Amino acid sequence: MELRKLSLVLLLVVSIFLEDLTARSMLRQKREYQHRPQNSTIQSNMVDLDLSYDFSVPGETFRISFVVILPETIPGRQNVLGIKYSPKPTRIFDKNGNRYAEFVFIKPDRQEKVEIHIKAELLRYDLLTAREQAEKDRYEDTGLKDFLKHEKYIEKDHAEIQQVAESIDGHTQIDIVKNIYNYVIDNMEYTTHNDNDWGAVKALQCKKGDCTEYSDLFVALCRAKNIPAMFAAGYTVRFGDISPKHNWVEVFLQDYGWVPFDPSWGDIDNFILRDRAFSRMRPIYMYLNHIRNDEVVNNSHFAGYKYWGDRARVKDSIEFKIISPTFPKTR
Repeated sequence: MELRKLSLVLLLVVSIFLEDLTARSMLRQKREYQHRPQNSTIQSNMVDLDLSYDFSVPGETFRISFVVILPETIPGRQNVLGIKYSPKPTRIFDKNGNRYAEFVFIKPDRQEKVEIHIKAELLRYDLLTAREQAEKDRYEDTGLKDFLKHEKYIEKDHAEIQQVAESIDGHTQIDIVKNIYNYVIDNMEYTTHNDNDWGAVKALQCKKGDCTEYSDLFVALCRAKNIPAMFAAGYTVRFGDISPKHNWVEVFLQDYGWVPFDPSWGDIDNFILRDRAFSRMRPIYMYLNHIRNDEVVNNSHFAGYKYWGDRARVKDSIEFKIISPTFPKTR
């Protein structure tokens, strides 16, 4: 009996200790777990994503328009197997390469809720698989000028960005991209913040940020080197209490087309694991959006809403889980 009581006390102490882990330490544990060799053979993951949006309407609000970005099937990246809604969307529409669902509430109740359930298969795609599949023809000459431009948050023409870009070189295009990847990691410290997005210049100046700042700086430096790159937003399967919302990047490589990289998850002290993270990404990414400044969702990366009348508030809840992994077949 005494032993049992002692065990319960120890379990309680361990639970309290685990709850006190910071987001930073949890993220680093996940990064190291992500890049363990035994997991690199997973080729796809079947996943469930449950999104819930709870609206609070304390005053006289006459209308709410809520728009959420939906994932789509992307060959070689993800297969969307089904989406269920409650309530039914007012409309589903496409714009600028994205798909959106809009929910309109006329004279909303004090509490309104939108629930979306998504089932999908996430496929492994990274530099190694791009080399194996040699998919250059699929992506060649598809409006690359849009991914070389200076824009809000990706200030590739700024003097400080240009100065850093001039200091980065390489024998091949992949060498340059890898050196940019290492520069971002070496000069950034991962930290969470509650402010608005900072953009590439402020990230460079402050030398810190979250996945958004890592991605903005990476994309800006690629574009400054005349390498097409774009911001990617979506969800990723994580451990602990860290939000599944995530940002990473894609770079257009002359020999392989668009290839994803994740600089914030590559921020690992162990150089062997960092090198591995550059070319290998697990199939845990659900792509939503490649538009850095998306006016449809009020420049958000995931969803946005407008209201007429007194202010309405929304709180989101996200549950993203792997149902089953798929390993390559052995011969």
